[in-house]
This record gives sequence, C-alpha cells and structure tokens, in this order.
Amino acid sequence: MGKVRWIVRTVFVILLIVGAVLVAYWLGTRAEEGEQEPVVTRSTVEVEFEEIAELSVEEYNYTNVGKREDPGRSLFGRNVPLTGNSYLLTYSGVVKAGVADFEAIDVDIDNPAGRVTLTVPAVQVTSAEIDPDSIVVYDQSMNPFNQVEIQDFTQFIAEEKRVAQDQAIEAGLLDRAEKRVEQLMIAHVEALAEGTEQEDYAVVVNWK
Repeated sequence: MGKVRWIVRTVFVILLIVGAVLVAYWLGTRAEEGEQEPVVTRSTVEVEFEEIAELSVEEYNYTNVGKREDPGRSLFGRNVPLTGNSYLLTYSGVVKAGVADFEAIDVDIDNPAGRVTLTVPAVQVTSAEIDPDSIVVYDQSMNPFNQVEIQDFTQFIAEEKRVAQDQAIEAGLLDRAEKRVEQLMIAHVEALAEGTEQEDYAVVVNWK
C-alpha cells in the first residue's frame, strides 16, 4: 500500500513539473511575441496619405495693379465719344501650390534593399485667389452709354488670377513646392517607421 502511494505521489510530482515547464514555455513565447518590433507596410503608408487628401505647401503673395480699357464703338475709323469705358484697380491675393491628390501616391517597400520609394504626382497650383476686400477701384469712367458692370469686373478678376498664377510659377513657386513636398514626405515616412524594423530604411521620392 505504501509503495502504491509512493508511485502515485511520484507521478503527481512529475506531472506538476511537466506542467510548470509547459506554462513557462508558453509565457516565454508570449513575451517574445510582445517584444517583436512592429512592421510598416505599404498599406500603412498609403492610408496615412489618403487621410491628407490635398496639401498646399508653398504660397506666393502678391499685390497687383490692373487696368482695363474698352475703346467703345467706332465710326469711320474713329472712336465715338461716350461709348467706351475704363477703370484702374489694385488688388492682393495668394497663389498656393502642392500635391492635389495624395491618394495617387504610390508606395513601394523594398525590404532586401532597405528602401521605401514614394512616387508622387507632380506639384501644381492648388489655388489662385484674390481677396475681395483688397480690391480698390480708381479712375472709373462714368460714361452714360457704356457703364462698367459687375460682369466686367468678374471677367477681369478671372483674367488677373491667371496672370498672378503665371507670375507665381515664374517666381519659382512650383520648384519650392516640390522641394518642400519631398522634405515632408521623407519626414512623414521616417516618423511612421520609427521604432519598427524599417526604422533605418532610406526614403526616396520620385515624381510622376
């Protein structure tokens, strides 16, 4: 009887030891899983860019003087008096540039090469606006037969926006915007990769 008890006790102790080993192994495995570094995927980066949608990174502020003259009607090669109109105005505005569609950015992660490549749509003018409160009209003609109307101003302002946009591009707005977008893209991806397996990856920006 004593021998049987000894055998039972021995088996019970062995089972406890085996159980303890299995539990320790399971806990160790869970700990290792918890210590694994997170991984940045292409989807992770693309979702971040989709949330941005549009980004204007540079702007060109301006103040211009515009003049419009309508000679009016002519008869036998000569202008008919009181049929023309003219006005002179000043205005201020801003032209902005950046990436219009962040959802179109392509992301490629090359793990063997340790590189993240972003292919970004070309920067473009995202808006060209004139501040209505800045418009001051000077020297407006008051001819009774050809008065200046609202549509004249509307058309003129639209033309001046195009002029300002061309001036901004000539002044290097798009070049500055491209450099700024590249800096922001690299900084954004590096921030996402911090603390992950891709933390030391090079970030390259290409343009469509």
